[in-house]
Amino acid sequence: MQSHLTKRVFRAILNNEPLCSSRCRYHLLHTIPSHRARSLGLPKFNHVQRRGLFAFNMKPQGIELQATTLKSEIGLKTMRDLMRSLEDKSRGPTNDVIAKAFRDFFTARADTPGFITGFQGRLLNITWEHLHSQQQDMESSDWAAVFSTESLESVLFVLSEATCLPASREFILNIAHSVFLELCADQGFGPNEVSRPALTAYVNLMSSNGEPERAQETVEEFWDKLQKAKPSPWLAVIKGYAVQGGRAEIKQIPARLKKHGKQYDAASQEELIKALIEENIWPAVQALYECPVSSGKEESTYATKEAVIRYALFRSKATWAQPIFNSIAQRPIAETISISLLWEAAQGGNAFDISEKARTWTAGNPTAHLTTSCLNDLIHFANVMDNPQLATEFFSLASQWGLEPDSQTKMLQLETYILAKDVDRTLELMRELPDIDAAVFDHLPLMNKLITMLCWSGQGDVLFNQVCGLLDPLFENNVRLEPVTLAALTHLLLSRRDWEAVSELLRPRLGALDSGEATVVREVVTNYILDASKDTDDVWGVYNLVRLAFPETGVNKRTEIMSAFFERNRSDLACLVFGHMRQAENPGQRPKPFTYALCLQGIARAADTKNLELVHNMLKLDIEVDLNTQVRNGLMLAYASCEMPEQSMKLFREILTSEEGPTHRTIGIFFKACESHHNGVQEAIKMMQKAKDLDIGIDRRMYVTYIVALAAHCEFELATVAIDNMFSETGYKPSRKTIGLFYNAIPYQYWKDEVETWAKTKYPELWDHLMELSRSEHEEGLRFDKLSLEYLV
Repeated sequence: MQSHLTKRVFRAILNNEPLCSSRCRYHLLHTIPSHRARSLGLPKFNHVQRRGLFAFNMKPQGIELQATTLKSEIGLKTMRDLMRSLEDKSRGPTNDVIAKAFRDFFTARADTPGFITGFQGRLLNITWEHLHSQQQDMESSDWAAVFSTESLESVLFVLSEATCLPASREFILNIAHSVFLELCADQGFGPNEVSRPALTAYVNLMSSNGEPERAQETVEEFWDKLQKAKPSPWLAVIKGYAVQGGRAEIKQIPARLKKHGKQYDAASQEELIKALIEENIWPAVQALYECPVSSGKEESTYATKEAVIRYALFRSKATWAQPIFNSIAQRPIAETISISLLWEAAQGGNAFDISEKARTWTAGNPTAHLTTSCLNDLIHFANVMDNPQLATEFFSLASQWGLEPDSQTKMLQLETYILAKDVDRTLELMRELPDIDAAVFDHLPLMNKLITMLCWSGQGDVLFNQVCGLLDPLFENNVRLEPVTLAALTHLLLSRRDWEAVSELLRPRLGALDSGEATVVREVVTNYILDASKDTDDVWGVYNLVRLAFPETGVNKRTEIMSAFFERNRSDLACLVFGHMRQAENPGQRPKPFTYALCLQGIARAADTKNLELVHNMLKLDIEVDLNTQVRNGLMLAYASCEMPEQSMKLFREILTSEEGPTHRTIGIFFKACESHHNGVQEAIKMMQKAKDLDIGIDRRMYVTYIVALAAHCEFELATVAIDNMFSETGYKPSRKTIGLFYNAIPYQYWKDEVETWAKTKYPELWDHLMELSRSEHEEGLRFDKLSLEYLV
């Protein structure tokens, strides 16, 4: 199968480097290639119209198109050329070209900043430092494109809004700090003329990327300009400390506010805590609530307490929230009924318990009303606790309480069905929702869960079309998908054999994932490869995707893939995988001794003489691999299986003189070499005698390999005597497999008939048991199927 997953397609996946090809041909994403259709005997159609995952931006088929450059790639080619010229001291792009590339990178991201990868961060940092050093030699227009106030602020705005991946943070922080110093510098208008939006962007950038201390220093230094900013810049500082676990620093914030003339009163606390709850930063909420309000003279507002209690319960922090709940216990039930019912649910109350509490509290109290918001809190709590049954019971309270479910209730019910993995009810409810497209953006986490569930639920057209409908607005607006959602989509497209759709899905998104997140997606792809039920041609194409899209894949996973092709009886493809490992630049991806051993074992099973020579030559040139007994055992076995016993015996002698020496497996493989050796019978007998003389423990496997070696040379009498003596020699009685391997190993049908006659007389029960297996015709006569002797190395 010709793979569409070419290096051109995936160039942007690898560190988001820009495309270099000048032209590309568009392929319809969701139709089977014509050569595949012919091989499957499918009818040919002049035109096939089918819903595609990327249908919203599909181009006419058969038209030559210019290769598009993603927004994330704009300007990167020039910056990469600059980096290479600096590395090899060659002539690089001119300053005007570099300045334009730098400016264009940020201009393209003004509306959708996206993410900054480590590779991009490195290019930006090199380019910025180069331009910074060339300021005096730049033309005024080129200088303004980079160093004007508007351009510098644009850099800060984009970097502050972009998601900076961990590998890029050092570079981004360096650029941001340098840009900020440029803005603060005296350029003829006096120092400290940096604007409030630029200050806010810088504070957010520093705090969100691991430098809350510098963010706090900036807030304090420029407090005159920032004190009226909304939201408060202190919120960014608190979030930064929270990410680092800086509870002590957070608790000092009220004192810092007071120092700058702003009281940490109940209103300020409510504003900050509600904002932190919105951001879902529990450590900061906990630390800030514990700070005294106005030196302990004022109490937190009821709205703050209620918000904190609710947030704590949703995070299973009821013990911490207990004193806060006790502090509102004396307030009128009409005011606290909603949070009180939620508290009862957190204490283990079911729908009946909650209903009884509500009836008691509202009886004779006309001001105590049950609201849809109260119901939503209960359902949300059950969903957070991953208890869809309880959520369903809470939903049934709506009719009992005479409440009309609102849009939020419907979305919570949808989440309940998703948690229960109830596809039918999920699809039914989705059809009832008036505007699911609008809900996509208001409930992104839920949409990710929904798409993930649908992708894993099947691959039929109905589900696929439903997924496509949910994805269209997300793709159109460049919304970042969660890693598990991206993995589920990849699984769906692989299941549907939509190879180019996988390419289009992953190309602009893999760069936005850190190593752990990328592993989630890679596992789906590698699991497809390891699935023995998949077509080998398809699996090989997907393997090439792994090579290009996940170059960081380690040797263990690559070895699994190699072994999977051996299991498919495709030694040629398995050895190609091994060769790719051997060519890897990263030492962590190159073959280890166990990799060589497994590869040679696979070659032995396939009796693949051609690839045995190839792999052995690789081993000779591999100075990083220790030629230990495990590897030599693999070589011995491979040469023996390829009927080159002399080479196998030579390796055996090398093992005998090596520092590590032979193992039990070595002796078993020696007997395997004896099967095709011209003097194999004598060699096998001598080796068995040596094993006895040296008091080497003879296990079942070793002894059976000895019997097979004798049988391979038509030594009927010697083999039968060995079987009869098996218990006295090893402590193990002959088994059905022992007799079957003897039968299979002895050549010519005449001798096989002799074995059958002997076995029926000597071991009738074992023979009857053996006859349960089928036999098939081979060149040397009949053989029992599904019987083999593994020579593990």
